[in-house]
Amino acid sequence: MDYKSTLMWKELNEAKDVLKTLRERNAGVLQSVAAAAEKAGVANVYTAARGTSDHAMIFLKYLIEGRLGIPVASGAPSAVTMYGAKMKFSNALVIGCSQSGKAADVMEIVRAGNESGAVTVAITNDEQSPLAKLAQYHLYCNAGEEKSVAATKTFSSQLYLSLLLADALGAGIGADGIGELLEKSSPAVDAATDGMAKEFIGAEECFLLGRGVSSALAFECGLKLQETCYIRARAYHSSDFYHGPMAMVGKGTKVILFASRHSLNAATDEVHREDYVKCARKMEELGADLFIVTDDADSFRGMNAHVELIPGGKTEAETAFCFALAAQMLACKVSCGKGLSPDEPRALKKVTITK
Repeated sequence: MDYKSTLMWKELNEAKDVLKTLRERNAGVLQSVAAAAEKAGVANVYTAARGTSDHAMIFLKYLIEGRLGIPVASGAPSAVTMYGAKMKFSNALVIGCSQSGKAADVMEIVRAGNESGAVTVAITNDEQSPLAKLAQYHLYCNAGEEKSVAATKTFSSQLYLSLLLADALGAGIGADGIGELLEKSSPAVDAATDGMAKEFIGAEECFLLGRGVSSALAFECGLKLQETCYIRARAYHSSDFYHGPMAMVGKGTKVILFASRHSLNAATDEVHREDYVKCARKMEELGADLFIVTDDADSFRGMNAHVELIPGGKTEAETAFCFALAAQMLACKVSCGKGLSPDEPRALKKVTITK
């Protein structure tokens, strides 16, 4: 199957245009959320999401904690739906993220937020969805219909809405020109994933690593390889990987490391670089078949690794969009190289509803 004929390929390449619309489309709501959060004295954030949407919330967590110092908890909706917990969300910003806006368990968290006086926000791709109507404020992905089961342009939209929301709350990261960055970077990302895809066509398992903001993309890449390529791909925060899972790495074990040249703050760039270089060297020492997706080729010169160079942005938050595109392109190419259809993975449907 030619990957360029798939819906997944078509839709992931639409992301650059979708992102150009989001700031203007959501400007009024973002301003209202920021004002409501200030009035409520928001001191913590609680997110509820599943799958790809939850990976976007990992991204949001690091933006808000890393720049604002406000604690962000990744919620466990089953505490409410399975155990009947009565959540106490005073002084909280509660965010429910679901592309379809139909996630029943996510809605229960937002409902609990409404009942306990929280500021509630929904992030969906459907303005008429139950979640969009339930939350006090709705941020709209505005991505158009996504037909492929694998989420691509909607994930990029969720990332950008997360960045816009963090900036509205005062993070000061800067969120202009992301669509243009993705458009400019696309040819290089496409070229960088060609050779990598060939190496993964025969893979049955792999590990994906990242730290901080970039870990969100490691988790998303792992999910994409699982659902479209049936590869047993397991993602970890690289810091967690050292605490046991690393024992599974041996000679020839495929490992993908996402390493952004920049951090969220210029002051932490060097600490950030030292951390991912340390991880790469450890994988090299263990004999891993290491693939490094990065905009920082200089840090890995002379290493026994495949350095997949892609363009990056001024901060790790901007580079994340190029990492997302790389993950999506890689999965689409590998899936088709295996003779599979990334648009219709076995046992999966476009909308999954958990309670």
